[in-house]
Amino acid sequence: MTTSTTVRFLSDAYLTEFGQLAAQEQSPIPHVNVRLQFHATDTPEGPVDYHLLIEEGVVVEAGRGLLASPDLAITASYGDLVAFQAGGLHAATAFVTGQFAVTGDKAKLLELMVVLQSGQYHRLTAGLWARTTS
Repeated sequence: MTTSTTVRFLSDAYLTEFGQLAAQEQSPIPHVNVRLQFHATDTPEGPVDYHLLIEEGVVVEAGRGLLASPDLAITASYGDLVAFQAGGLHAATAFVTGQFAVTGDKAKLLELMVVLQSGQYHRLTAGLWARTTS
């Protein structure tokens, strides 16, 4: 969906558009496969659950809701997720300091870091983020 409408971070509209980003062309990263569940706390809309499916380093699905069997689950405050998405909070810092509380397969966390450190995730979401308010 290409639009100039402003959306609020983690709102239904944001997550709908976020889910549509997966159709964009992305560079594969072999052997990087992660089923990632997020639980955002302290959002303007209450707790929000959303997920990413990453196959071969490519985000193939993103959207609202719970995964049946995620590899990793990350719980973070709305403010920390905003800071991460805006580029002000590095993922490694968030994991080390506990700003992102992680449960699940820690080997999958290393795979996730490959995607995050490649810059691919932020490139994928840059256009949407430019129209997002917090």
